[in-house]
Amino acid sequence: MLVRVILTVTLVVRERRGDCVKMETIQETLKVKWIALVVVCLMLAACQTGSGSVTEKVLADFGLRDHPEGYVSGSDRVFEELDNVGTVELRRLNAAERHGEIVFEGEGVHGRFHKEVKVYESYHPLDVRAITGGGTRDRGFNGLIEYRYRVFRGAPKSTRTEAAAESPSIPTDIEGRETYRYKFSSGGVWDGSRGEHTRR
Repeated sequence: MLVRVILTVTLVVRERRGDCVKMETIQETLKVKWIALVVVCLMLAACQTGSGSVTEKVLADFGLRDHPEGYVSGSDRVFEELDNVGTVELRRLNAAERHGEIVFEGEGVHGRFHKEVKVYESYHPLDVRAITGGGTRDRGFNGLIEYRYRVFRGAPKSTRTEAAAESPSIPTDIEGRETYRYKFSSGGVWDGSRGEHTRR
């Protein structure tokens, strides 16, 4: 009798466990169906969006479609911003160079001192490059600006102190160019930091 009761209870528990497994399987199947339905709805909605959709932008970025009218890329925004950066940095570079360098010419007692200053006269935006850091996502942009300078000198003086006090106003034949790199965010905004001198 006891054996019969134990067997009956075991059978009931097994049947109930089977029902639980069946119920869990049905619930999992319903979850999968709902997820699939949501994905299909999102895909259909994406196909119905207008000309400014993400798909259009991605295709345009890969060169498979023309950009919509009025579209401005991040690199274009940076290139426009380089003009403002050049104006600000031209003033900063000239301010940094205003003390110049005292040069001695001649020999011994007959030598003279004069002051030489590098004066940055103009700038020219060169290039914009996307920064990619390990992945495919843009980390911002680097903008390159070339500055042209001429060296001016002061009148010859007998002492270093007199030469340092002199304002260099005589242009020389010494000219040159320097290129600086500036960092911009992915939105094309300059971070305000000084340029890094580079050879490109």
